[in-house]
Amino acid sequence: MTLNLKLKQNHKAYLLIGYAFLLFIHFVIKDLIFPISIIYYCFPLPIIIGLGIILMSFYFRKKVYFFSLFILVGIITFHWLSNYYYVQFEKTPVSDTSKILFWNVAKKKQLPIDIIINETNLHKPNILAFVEAKNISEADINKLSEALPDYIFKDLYSQMLVGVKGQLNSEKKYVVEESHKISLINATINNEVIDFIISDVYAHPFINKKLPLKAILDIAESNNVSFLVGDFNTPYESVHFSSYFKNYTSFHSYSEGFTATWPLGIPLFEIDHIWINKKFVPISLEKKYFKVSDHALLIAEYE
Repeated sequence: MTLNLKLKQNHKAYLLIGYAFLLFIHFVIKDLIFPISIIYYCFPLPIIIGLGIILMSFYFRKKVYFFSLFILVGIITFHWLSNYYYVQFEKTPVSDTSKILFWNVAKKKQLPIDIIINETNLHKPNILAFVEAKNISEADINKLSEALPDYIFKDLYSQMLVGVKGQLNSEKKYVVEESHKISLINATINNEVIDFIISDVYAHPFINKKLPLKAILDIAESNNVSFLVGDFNTPYESVHFSSYFKNYTSFHSYSEGFTATWPLGIPLFEIDHIWINKKFVPISLEKKYFKVSDHALLIAEYE
C-alpha cells in the first residue's frame, strides 16, 4: 500500500518536472538546438495551456500546488492572448494601398478556382501566391486568366502558382536537400520592377528548420526582395526568424484575431507568413478559412 502511494506521488512529481521542462523549452531554448526543437514544434502554447489544466486536476486536493498551477496557467494564457490575438481598431483610411494574397491550398486534387476568383475580385491584390497547388492544368490557368484578365498567371511546376496584376518577367527555383522549395519571382507591378519570394518549407518535424529559413533569407537579402510569402512550417517566435527583422517586417502584429493559420480555424500554429521589406508600411492581415484547405487564406494590405 505504501509502495503504491509512493509510486503515485512520484508519478505526479514526474509530471510536474515534465511540464516545467516543456515551459523551459518553449520560453528559453525554443528551436535553437536540433533535435530538441522537435519538442518545441510539437507543443505550441495552446497545447501547453491544456496540459497545465489537466495537471491541475491531479493536484486538486493539494491547494498549494493547485493554486500555483492555476496562477501559472493564467499567466501563460494571458501571454498567449496578448501576443497572439489582436484587435485592429479602425484606422484612418489610406487611399494608396496594395494587397498580397497567399494561400496553401493543401494539395487538393482540384484547384479551388472559384474561391480564388471571388477573393481576387473582392480584395484586388497585386500579387497572388499559392503553394501545395497540385495538378494545375492548362485549363485552370485559362479559366483564371479569362475571369481575371488584369492578371498574369503562371504554374511554377513545383506545386506553386503565381499571379500578378502586371507583368511576370522571370522566375528562379531553389531546392536544397529536399527540405524546402523557393521561387524567386521578378515582376513589373504599377510600373515598378520588384522581386518577391514564394516558399514552402516541408512540414516534417525531423527537419532542422535553420537551413531552409537561412536559405530563404539569404536569397531575399541578396536580391533585395520586397516580399516573402509562404508556408514556413515554423512558428513566428522561432529563433531562426530573429535575423529577418533587420530588413523585413512580419504581418504578425497586424493580424485580425488570432495569428494562427493552421489548422482550419483552430488557433494552434502560426506557420504561414508574410514578411514585407521595411521600405513598405504594413497595415493589416486578414485571414479566411475555407473547407477545401486546412490553412488560412491570407490577405495582407500595405502602403
